[in-house]
Amino acid sequence: MPLQANQIAELAELYLRAEQSATPAEPIRDRFPDLGEEDAYAVQAELVRRKEAAGARLVGRKGGATNPAAQANFGLSQAVYGALFDRGALVSGSAVEASALIHPRLECEVAFRMARDLAGPGVTPETALAAVAGAMAAFEVVDARTAGWAAKMPEMLCDNVFQARYAVSETLVPVGGLDLAAISVVLHKNGAEAARATGANVLGSPANALAWLANRLAEHGQSLRAGDLVLAGSLTPLVPVAAGDVVEATFDHLGSVRLSFV
Repeated sequence: MPLQANQIAELAELYLRAEQSATPAEPIRDRFPDLGEEDAYAVQAELVRRKEAAGARLVGRKGGATNPAAQANFGLSQAVYGALFDRGALVSGSAVEASALIHPRLECEVAFRMARDLAGPGVTPETALAAVAGAMAAFEVVDARTAGWAAKMPEMLCDNVFQARYAVSETLVPVGGLDLAAISVVLHKNGAEAARATGANVLGSPANALAWLANRLAEHGQSLRAGDLVLAGSLTPLVPVAAGDVVEATFDHLGSVRLSFV
């Protein structure tokens, strides 16, 4: 049975409070064992609405679970998406207040800046890239607001796909001629290599992820807008971070991005 309006409101408020207080909630799967992806997206939409009503500005979208292993881990049938807000934005080189988060983890991503609106259905990787102003190196800090990171599909989608903070590199690089699938990244944590990967880990290419996102948003009556920032999904596995950590990712062609946690 689909969630009722009062249940959607209850769950959206649950994750808003958990994020604001940096106090995790218990998994919701036992209470809502039949909660499906569309219900969970309805909760996410209500969470987005409440954030905007409180003054946050929606500035883009993020892809998540953009590889089969992540989808299997979270019990998903496909990749997922969430929202980016102005309040989560960081400048590369910033210090992140770890105490404002619960148990953060780091992802290395290719980011796109949209030059024009992009709406599905029928978006291809080629038409998606034609709507892009350029690409950047990016970090996403994700933070499951579920106790012990014991999140699966319902918690992930209701919780805005764990979005917490994000930072992009300074230079916007034109995508013409870039082989986005082959772009590589090396992540260093406290001076030691923590991960390396290529864009092929993101649905075969970040361009594929961008097209998927536009088409999936269209199924919910939404689209990407000119000026939006899009995080296409993590090239690397999730890397735990805590106060005292310094992380830097260096991407082929796109430059580097750096954060410290205090």
